[in-house]
Amino acid sequence: MVPSALFLYHGFVKSIPVELEESAHIDGCGPFKMYFRIVLPLLMPITTTIAIIKVLAVYNDFMLPLVMISSNEYRTIPLAVSVFFGNYANDWEFIMAALSISIIPIIIFFLFMQRYIIQGLVAGAVKG
Repeated sequence: MVPSALFLYHGFVKSIPVELEESAHIDGCGPFKMYFRIVLPLLMPITTTIAIIKVLAVYNDFMLPLVMISSNEYRTIPLAVSVFFGNYANDWEFIMAALSISIIPIIIFFLFMQRYIIQGLVAGAVKG
């Protein structure tokens, strides 16, 4: 999870013009103030994009919870849906109902974060 975030941050930070930091330095801005006042606000679109990607990855993770969680009480949603898949027959009506219910939190999350997703995609598209 960290390598992909580092890769995205690296590409985004390279696109920030050095002139912004140079002008802040000329205006008497120290390194910490420059980071918190100039660089960090510019990183908000990529930070929210990475947060969205990571939340969706953790929400949809199947293998790690399968290995780590032994109690049925703490089962994640993908593990709970996998119970309906059998060796010889599948309960498709239960599977589709469970999947329809399990997608509701992701849809709500997407609706709240949609503005930031679009902002993050557009931020890297325009050069100039």
